[in-house]
Amino acid sequence: MKAKHLIHTLLVTNTGKHFLDSGGAYGRHWEKNQGLSLEDFENSPSAYLEIYRWERDGKVSYDFSPTISLFHHLTQSLECDEICEDFNALPVADWGSEFYGVSEEGEEWLKGRGFSPEGDAFNSYNWSANFTQTIQGQFLDLDGEKYCLLQIHGGCDVRGGYTDAKLFKIKSGETYSVLMEDCGFCVETPDGESVNLTWSGSEWINSEGTTPTDEEFERFALAAGVSEDNHRVVIHGDCFVCY
Repeated sequence: MKAKHLIHTLLVTNTGKHFLDSGGAYGRHWEKNQGLSLEDFENSPSAYLEIYRWERDGKVSYDFSPTISLFHHLTQSLECDEICEDFNALPVADWGSEFYGVSEEGEEWLKGRGFSPEGDAFNSYNWSANFTQTIQGQFLDLDGEKYCLLQIHGGCDVRGGYTDAKLFKIKSGETYSVLMEDCGFCVETPDGESVNLTWSGSEWINSEGTTPTDEEFERFALAAGVSEDNHRVVIHGDCFVCY
Protein backbone atom coordinates (compact mmCIF):
# COMPACT_ATOMS: atom_id res chain seq x y z
CA MET A 1 0.00 0.00 0.00
CA LYS A 2 1.39 3.39 -0.97
CA ALA A 3 2.07 5.73 1.93
CA LYS A 4 -0.65 8.19 0.93
CA HIS A 5 -3.29 5.45 0.83
CA LEU A 6 -2.20 4.14 4.24
CA ILE A 7 -2.22 7.65 5.74
CA HIS A 8 -5.71 8.21 4.36
CA THR A 9 -6.82 4.90 5.90
CA LEU A 10 -5.44 5.94 9.29
CA LEU A 11 -7.18 9.32 9.10
CA VAL A 12 -10.60 7.74 8.59
CA THR A 13 -10.08 4.76 10.93
CA ASN A 14 -12.72 4.43 13.64
CA THR A 15 -10.69 4.69 16.85
CA GLY A 16 -13.75 4.27 19.07
CA LYS A 17 -15.01 6.16 22.11
CA HIS A 18 -14.24 6.17 25.82
CA PHE A 19 -15.65 7.79 28.95
CA LEU A 20 -12.99 10.55 29.04
CA ASP A 21 -13.85 11.54 25.49
CA SER A 22 -15.82 14.76 25.00
CA GLY A 23 -16.44 13.89 21.37
CA GLY A 24 -20.18 13.89 21.91
CA ALA A 25 -19.97 17.66 22.34
CA TYR A 26 -17.08 18.58 20.06
CA GLY A 27 -16.77 15.71 17.59
CA ARG A 28 -14.04 13.15 17.13
CA HIS A 29 -11.52 13.46 14.32
CA TRP A 30 -12.37 10.08 12.83
CA GLU A 31 -16.06 11.04 12.79
CA LYS A 32 -15.30 14.34 11.06
CA ASN A 33 -13.18 12.50 8.48
CA GLN A 34 -15.83 9.94 7.59
CA GLY A 35 -16.79 10.16 3.93
CA LEU A 36 -13.66 12.08 2.96
CA SER A 37 -11.91 10.35 0.06
CA LEU A 38 -8.22 10.30 -0.72
CA GLU A 39 -8.93 12.89 -3.41
CA ASP A 40 -10.67 15.11 -0.87
CA PHE A 41 -7.52 15.19 1.24
CA GLU A 42 -5.27 15.65 -1.79
CA ASN A 43 -7.34 18.62 -2.97
CA SER A 44 -7.38 20.32 0.43
CA PRO A 45 -4.85 23.09 1.21
CA SER A 46 -1.60 21.87 2.72
CA ALA A 47 -1.68 24.78 5.20
CA TYR A 48 -4.03 27.55 6.15
CA LEU A 49 -3.79 30.69 8.23
CA GLU A 50 -6.48 32.24 10.42
CA ILE A 51 -6.06 35.95 11.06
CA TYR A 52 -8.05 37.59 13.83
CA ARG A 53 -8.51 41.30 14.44
CA TRP A 54 -9.24 42.49 17.95
CA GLU A 55 -9.29 45.85 19.67
CA ARG A 56 -8.67 46.89 23.26
CA ASP A 57 -8.45 50.41 24.68
CA GLY A 58 -8.44 51.81 21.18
CA LYS A 59 -5.47 49.70 20.05
CA VAL A 60 -5.96 47.26 17.15
CA SER A 61 -4.02 43.98 17.21
CA TYR A 62 -3.90 40.89 15.03
CA ASP A 63 -3.48 37.22 15.91
CA PHE A 64 -1.99 34.85 13.34
CA SER A 65 -2.77 31.15 13.77
CA PRO A 66 -1.25 28.72 11.21
CA THR A 67 -2.41 25.12 10.76
CA ILE A 68 -0.74 22.38 8.72
CA SER A 69 -2.66 19.59 7.03
CA LEU A 70 -1.47 16.35 8.62
CA PHE A 71 -2.27 14.46 5.43
CA HIS A 72 -0.08 16.67 3.26
CA HIS A 73 2.69 16.85 5.85
CA LEU A 74 2.91 13.08 6.28
CA THR A 75 2.57 12.19 2.60
CA GLN A 76 5.40 14.58 1.79
CA SER A 77 7.73 13.33 4.53
CA LEU A 78 7.03 9.56 4.68
CA GLU A 79 7.04 6.59 2.33
CA CYS A 80 6.53 2.83 2.51
CA ASP A 81 9.13 0.31 1.35
CA GLU A 82 8.79 -3.49 1.33
CA ILE A 83 9.86 -3.74 4.97
CA CYS A 84 7.09 -1.32 5.96
CA GLU A 85 4.53 -3.21 3.92
CA ASP A 86 5.51 -6.53 5.55
CA PHE A 87 5.25 -5.07 9.06
CA ASN A 88 2.01 -3.23 8.38
CA ALA A 89 0.40 -6.45 7.14
CA LEU A 90 0.92 -8.09 10.54
CA PRO A 91 -2.20 -8.49 12.72
CA VAL A 92 -2.27 -6.35 15.89
CA ALA A 93 -3.98 -8.37 18.61
CA ASP A 94 -2.87 -6.16 21.50
CA TRP A 95 -0.66 -3.22 22.41
CA GLY A 96 1.65 -5.19 24.71
CA SER A 97 4.90 -3.87 23.25
CA GLU A 98 7.25 -1.27 24.67
CA PHE A 99 6.34 0.72 21.54
CA TYR A 100 2.99 2.51 21.58
CA GLY A 101 0.40 0.89 19.33
CA VAL A 102 2.49 -2.24 18.63
CA SER A 103 1.87 -5.84 19.76
CA GLU A 104 4.52 -8.01 21.41
CA GLU A 105 4.75 -10.00 18.18
CA GLY A 106 5.28 -6.78 16.25
CA GLU A 107 8.07 -5.72 18.59
CA GLU A 108 9.78 -9.10 18.18
CA TRP A 109 9.42 -8.79 14.40
CA LEU A 110 11.08 -5.36 14.39
CA LYS A 111 13.94 -6.29 16.71
CA GLY A 112 14.49 -9.57 14.88
CA ARG A 113 15.13 -7.60 11.68
CA GLY A 114 17.59 -5.25 13.33
CA PHE A 115 15.45 -2.23 14.17
CA SER A 116 16.49 -0.23 17.22
CA PRO A 117 14.73 2.74 18.85
CA GLU A 118 16.21 6.19 18.35
CA GLY A 119 15.41 8.62 21.14
CA ASP A 120 12.22 8.65 23.18
CA ALA A 121 8.67 8.27 21.97
CA PHE A 122 6.97 11.53 20.99
CA ASN A 123 3.48 12.99 21.01
CA SER A 124 2.90 16.24 19.09
CA TYR A 125 0.28 17.35 21.63
CA ASN A 126 3.08 17.88 24.16
CA TRP A 127 4.37 20.94 22.31
CA SER A 128 1.02 22.09 20.85
CA ALA A 129 2.03 21.31 17.27
CA ASN A 130 0.05 23.10 14.58
CA PHE A 131 -1.03 19.93 12.77
CA THR A 132 -4.70 19.29 12.07
CA GLN A 133 -4.45 16.14 14.22
CA THR A 134 -2.10 14.83 16.90
CA ILE A 135 0.50 12.20 16.04
CA GLN A 136 2.32 9.85 18.37
CA GLY A 137 5.31 7.75 17.46
CA GLN A 138 8.76 6.30 17.86
CA PHE A 139 11.73 6.77 15.56
CA LEU A 140 13.67 3.64 14.61
CA ASP A 141 17.04 3.00 12.99
CA LEU A 142 17.86 0.16 10.61
CA ASP A 143 21.49 0.15 9.46
CA GLY A 144 21.51 3.94 9.25
CA GLU A 145 18.13 4.20 7.56
CA LYS A 146 15.48 6.12 9.51
CA TYR A 147 11.97 4.81 10.08
CA CYS A 148 9.00 5.90 12.16
CA LEU A 149 6.33 3.93 13.99
CA LEU A 150 3.37 6.29 13.75
CA GLN A 151 -0.09 6.54 15.30
CA ILE A 152 -2.69 9.13 14.36
CA HIS A 153 -5.04 10.43 17.03
CA GLY A 154 -8.60 10.04 15.80
CA GLY A 155 -10.45 10.75 19.02
CA CYS A 156 -11.35 13.94 20.84
CA ASP A 157 -9.53 13.61 24.18
CA VAL A 158 -5.81 13.18 23.49
CA ARG A 159 -5.45 10.53 26.20
CA GLY A 160 -7.14 7.94 23.99
CA GLY A 161 -8.37 7.28 20.47
CA TYR A 162 -5.22 6.33 18.54
CA THR A 163 -4.79 4.05 15.53
CA ASP A 164 -2.52 1.03 15.59
CA ALA A 165 1.07 2.04 14.87
CA LYS A 166 2.20 1.70 11.26
CA LEU A 167 5.78 1.67 10.02
CA PHE A 168 7.02 4.28 7.55
CA LYS A 169 10.39 5.15 6.10
CA ILE A 170 11.46 8.78 6.41
CA LYS A 171 12.11 10.20 2.94
CA SER A 172 14.76 12.73 3.94
CA GLY A 173 16.53 10.39 6.36
CA GLU A 174 16.18 13.12 8.99
CA THR A 175 13.83 12.39 11.89
CA TYR A 176 13.10 16.06 12.54
CA SER A 177 11.37 16.32 9.15
CA VAL A 178 8.44 14.31 10.58
CA LEU A 179 7.94 16.91 13.30
CA MET A 180 8.75 20.19 11.53
CA GLU A 181 5.87 22.65 11.18
CA ASP A 182 7.22 25.07 8.59
CA CYS A 183 4.70 26.69 6.27
CA GLY A 184 4.36 29.84 4.21
CA PHE A 185 1.69 32.29 3.11
CA CYS A 186 1.49 35.04 0.52
CA VAL A 187 -0.97 37.88 -0.10
CA GLU A 188 -1.06 40.73 -2.56
CA THR A 189 -1.49 44.36 -1.55
CA PRO A 190 -3.81 46.71 -3.47
CA ASP A 191 -0.79 48.12 -5.31
CA GLY A 192 0.14 44.65 -6.59
CA GLU A 193 3.04 43.89 -4.26
CA SER A 194 3.37 40.38 -2.80
CA VAL A 195 3.85 40.07 0.95
CA ASN A 196 5.19 36.80 2.36
CA LEU A 197 5.24 35.34 5.84
CA THR A 198 6.81 32.03 6.86
CA TRP A 199 6.05 30.13 10.05
CA SER A 200 9.19 28.27 11.19
CA GLY A 201 7.42 26.18 13.80
CA SER A 202 8.32 28.63 16.56
CA GLU A 203 8.29 32.13 15.06
CA TRP A 204 7.22 34.20 12.08
CA ILE A 205 9.79 35.26 9.50
CA ASN A 206 9.42 37.88 6.74
CA SER A 207 10.91 37.75 3.24
CA GLU A 208 14.14 39.33 4.58
CA GLY A 209 14.58 36.50 7.07
CA THR A 210 13.89 38.64 10.12
CA THR A 211 11.03 38.92 12.62
CA PRO A 212 8.14 40.95 11.17
CA THR A 213 7.24 44.23 12.82
CA ASP A 214 3.72 45.05 14.03
CA GLU A 215 3.36 47.23 10.95
CA GLU A 216 4.25 44.29 8.68
CA PHE A 217 1.71 42.05 10.41
CA GLU A 218 -0.95 44.74 9.99
CA ARG A 219 -0.08 45.22 6.32
CA PHE A 220 -0.37 41.47 5.73
CA ALA A 221 -3.67 41.26 7.61
CA LEU A 222 -5.22 44.15 5.68
CA ALA A 223 -4.06 42.67 2.36
CA ALA A 224 -5.63 39.36 3.41
CA GLY A 225 -8.98 41.10 3.86
CA VAL A 226 -9.20 41.64 7.61
CA SER A 227 -11.11 44.79 8.46
CA GLU A 228 -13.18 46.45 11.15
CA ASP A 229 -16.23 44.67 9.76
CA ASN A 230 -14.49 41.39 8.96
CA HIS A 231 -12.62 40.31 12.08
CA ARG A 232 -11.62 36.81 10.91
CA VAL A 233 -10.08 35.72 7.61
CA VAL A 234 -8.73 32.33 6.53
CA ILE A 235 -6.21 32.07 3.69
CA HIS A 236 -4.46 29.06 2.15
CA GLY A 237 -0.72 28.46 2.05
CA ASP A 238 1.87 25.70 1.67
CA CYS A 239 3.59 23.43 4.15
CA PHE A 240 7.34 22.97 3.74
CA VAL A 241 9.05 19.60 4.17
CA CYS A 242 12.74 18.76 4.39
CA TYR A 243 13.96 16.40 1.64
